[in-house]
Amino acid sequence: MNSMKNGAQVAAVITVALLGVHDDATGQVTPQHANVHPDTTIDILDLLQIVGSMHRFCECPEDVNGDGEVNVTDIRQVIMFWGQTVEPVAPDQGSDASEIPDADLPAEPVYAGPDPVLLDGIYYDALSRNQHRAALGIELEQGWRTRAFNRNHDVATLPYAYGGGVDYDGDMTYSASDLQQFQAWLDEHVPAGYSGPVVLDMEGEWWSRMSQASAKEMEVILDFYIEGLKYAQALRPEAKFGYWGLPKKHMTVDHYQGPSMNRLLRASGAIFPDCYETNPGRDDSARLGRHIERCIELVEGEVPVYVQMCPRFRDPDTRHWSHYFEVDEFLRDQARASLEARWVDAQGRTHRVAGIAIWDYYNYVRMYHDDWHALTNRQIASLWSEIDDRHVELYGALRRLVDEYAVGGAAAVDGGKPAVQDLPARPKRFAGRRPVQTVRFVKRGPNMMSSSGRGTRGSTR
Repeated sequence: MNSMKNGAQVAAVITVALLGVHDDATGQVTPQHANVHPDTTIDILDLLQIVGSMHRFCECPEDVNGDGEVNVTDIRQVIMFWGQTVEPVAPDQGSDASEIPDADLPAEPVYAGPDPVLLDGIYYDALSRNQHRAALGIELEQGWRTRAFNRNHDVATLPYAYGGGVDYDGDMTYSASDLQQFQAWLDEHVPAGYSGPVVLDMEGEWWSRMSQASAKEMEVILDFYIEGLKYAQALRPEAKFGYWGLPKKHMTVDHYQGPSMNRLLRASGAIFPDCYETNPGRDDSARLGRHIERCIELVEGEVPVYVQMCPRFRDPDTRHWSHYFEVDEFLRDQARASLEARWVDAQGRTHRVAGIAIWDYYNYVRMYHDDWHALTNRQIASLWSEIDDRHVELYGALRRLVDEYAVGGAAAVDGGKPAVQDLPARPKRFAGRRPVQTVRFVKRGPNMMSSSGRGTRGSTR
C-alpha cells in the first residue's frame, strides 16, 4: 500500500512538472546539480529524494535551483537531465580566486586588513522599540551574564537598526517621519565619531521581491536601498553601514545568473551576509564557507565583511527556529567556516572576514509561551537565564576560536563601542516580585519547544 501511495505521489508530481508549471529558477542548473542522489546517473533515485523533501525550506541538495525551497521547479530541473551520466565531483582541493600561479605566491600569506573580531549581535529586549519589552528586559537584567562576559573580554556590540533601517516603518517609502525617527535611533545607539559597523535590517516586501526580480526590477530595489544608505552615511560619515543578509546565499552559487547587486555592495561601508542554516547533523561548512568567500570576492576585499551567525535551526514541522545546534556543529559550520574564508587579490594579498557576530532573539520566549501572561518575573528570569547561559558558552568558545585566527595581534573594532544600554554585572533578587500586569499577550497555538521558549526568527524585530 505504501509503495502504491508513494508511486502515485511521484507520478502526480511528475505530471504537474511536465504540464509546464512556470519555472522561476534564478540561474543555470547543470547536470551535477540535478544529480541529487550521490551516484553517477540522473534517475528515479534523484527524483524520489526530491519528492521526499517537497515543500521543505532548506539549503540542501534537493533544492536543485538554489532558491531556498524544494518544489516542482527542482523536479523539472532533474527531468531536464534525465538519464544523463555525470562524473563524480572530485574533492575540492581549494583554488586561488586571483588565478596567480602557485610559484608566484609567497610562502606565507600576506594578509590585508586587521584580524577578524568577535561582535555581540544578540537582540536583547532592552533594544526593542516596544516600551513594555524594553522595560521588562532592563528590570530583570536580561542577558546580564553574556553582556558582562563580552564587556570583560572587549567583545563590542554590533548595532542593528531594525524594522527597515532608514525606512523606519518598513512601508517601502522614505518619509520625513522615517528620517526623524532613524536619526533619533542613531543619536541613542551610535555616537558621533563612531567608525565601526552598523547593520540596517530591511527584510520587508523588498526582501522577497529581490529573489525573483528581473534586472530592471532589481535596479529599482537597489536605488531604494542605496538612497537609505546615503542618508545614514550623511548622518554618521565614519560609520560602516550595510544591510543584513546581503548578498543572499543563492546569489553566490556558481550557477547564479540573476541580476547583480554589486552596485549596492560596493556602495556599502560594510556588508553583513548571513550563514544561517537548517541542516542539523550535516556538515555544511564547505557550502557556507564558499558563500562567505564569494562575498569577499564580490567586493574585492575593499568592503569589510561581518558574518551574521545564528545558533538555532528550524523545526521541520512548525518552521520555528526552535532548536539550538550542538556547539561543535555551530562552530564548525558557521564560525570556523567563516574565519577560514579567503580571497586573494591580484597583488597576492589575502583577504578575510572583518568579523563574526551571533544573532539571537530573546523575544522567542514571549512569542511561543502560551502562558506567558501568567508567569512571574522570577519564572521569566529563569527562562531567560537558560538562553543567557548558552550565549556565554558560545561566546567563550568563539573567543578562543577567533584567537586562533589572529596573525597580527589582538583584534579590535575601530570606532569604540556604541552607546547602547548597559546592564549591571550581577542580577537582582526576584523572590518578592509580582506577576507582570502591565502587558497583555495574545495566546498562540501548540508548539514544540523547550522551557526556554525557543521559537522562530519572526518578522517582528
